[in-house]
Amino acid sequence: MSRKKRTIGIALSVLLWIGLWTYLAYRLNKPVLLPYPKAVGQTILKMIKDREFLRIVWGSFTHVTAGFLLALLLGIVFGALAGLFEIVEILLVPGVKLVKTVPVVSFIILLLFFVKPAGIGFVISLLMVFPVVYENMRKGIAGADGKLLEAAKVFRMPFRCRLAYLIIPAAVPYTLAASSAGLSLCWKAGIAAELIAQAPNSIGHELYYAKLYVDAESVFAWTAIIILVSVLFEKAFLILFRLLTVPFTAPTVLRKRGGLVRYLLGITKPKHAEAEEDVAEEPYTETVMTAGETAPEASQKSAEPVAVLSGIGKCYDGRRALSDINLSLLPGTVTVISGPSGCGKTTLLRILLGLTEPDEGSCEVGKDVRFAAVFQENRLAEQLSALKNMRLLPNPIGKKEAEALLTEAGIGGTAAKPVSEYSGGMKRRAAWCRMLPAESQITVLDEPFTGLDDEKKDRMIRLLHRYKKDNAIVIVTHNTSEITKIREMFGRVVIFHTSEKENNSEK
Repeated sequence: MSRKKRTIGIALSVLLWIGLWTYLAYRLNKPVLLPYPKAVGQTILKMIKDREFLRIVWGSFTHVTAGFLLALLLGIVFGALAGLFEIVEILLVPGVKLVKTVPVVSFIILLLFFVKPAGIGFVISLLMVFPVVYENMRKGIAGADGKLLEAAKVFRMPFRCRLAYLIIPAAVPYTLAASSAGLSLCWKAGIAAELIAQAPNSIGHELYYAKLYVDAESVFAWTAIIILVSVLFEKAFLILFRLLTVPFTAPTVLRKRGGLVRYLLGITKPKHAEAEEDVAEEPYTETVMTAGETAPEASQKSAEPVAVLSGIGKCYDGRRALSDINLSLLPGTVTVISGPSGCGKTTLLRILLGLTEPDEGSCEVGKDVRFAAVFQENRLAEQLSALKNMRLLPNPIGKKEAEALLTEAGIGGTAAKPVSEYSGGMKRRAAWCRMLPAESQITVLDEPFTGLDDEKKDRMIRLLHRYKKDNAIVIVTHNTSEITKIREMFGRVVIFHTSEKENNSEK
């Protein structure tokens, strides 16, 4: 449904409910219990003209809002710490459970012994909102994309970049939802606390006396004012929150005309990604080496291995994925890992990258050796452009050089687009462009040509040779034509075929 139709629908819905209210008031015909909407409206206008009106509304607004903002701050801080460090979560469990389970009325009565009536609304708002924000923030931090964080670890992305562009964007939607829910909750609980405590200069105090004098019109009028103030504050707060977080969650909207306004108002724009043809993969059947054999030198260069895998074995749930794998990687060599699906190719790469520990054998990587990788998944920060993804890495290349590389890859001129709006093939090339200039001695590519046609494969292989010809390159692929193209560009290629002794699921 379009935004215009939705707005019209909401307006009609409001009119429907007002009509139902009018009908019920007419049928009941007891204004002392259910006044007419017109009478309530007149009472609101009368209240607004009263010189005390603004002071009363401001009193409740400041107490409830201050409690909400402090709860938001504490919830974000402690939720982030709990998401990052399990010990913090464990220490906070009793306190959070207590706040969540004790009835609001019990808190209000207990607080009356320690807090002045004017401060009850503030404290209750804080207590009601904190657990909501805390839990959502913790879940958001803990729910950050694990595969994207693995990629950041492989590329040695600085912590500040991980925090700003991988962790915070994952937590923002949770915090936004918690803020929306918390605002409604704190207004309800805060006004109820003011009513019970009879806090002076507050809406709760006015509701108490309206109830005492059986003034239904004033009760309905103050209720309508509470709803109006809370809705307006919620809308203003959500706009401010989006504005403060836009550098982390959607920096590309700043480059688009009208993009920031649409984003702040929560208006989403449809995505139109270009279609790209997927390339059918042929199984590669040649076996040059089998598991248990050591790879021969793939070039005539005399150099020490940058990594040596000896007797590698790995099991998952009692099923063997790898058995007795021996592999040496030398600078300037290309090793193609082949084998049927489920024979442990990706597991072997994960062990090499240090993302998975082997059950048997050892993986020795040279001191100060760095990795660059293209994973099976693209693992990009999708709220950022391809250029920004490239420049998150340590010692990034210059902006002009990065833009030139993107142009060579066929995705130049995308600075205003977040990766989320790219097609599958564009995302794949963006992942390549992030990998190519990264400082490394070992380059790992797991099915790197997925979604690319022959022309784009040729282009990527040429770029790989230009940027990584001195690396030890490890590629997983089944496609005969891809291996042929790699051999033509790099010369001799070692084909390493993983064990087929057991039919296991690839991890």
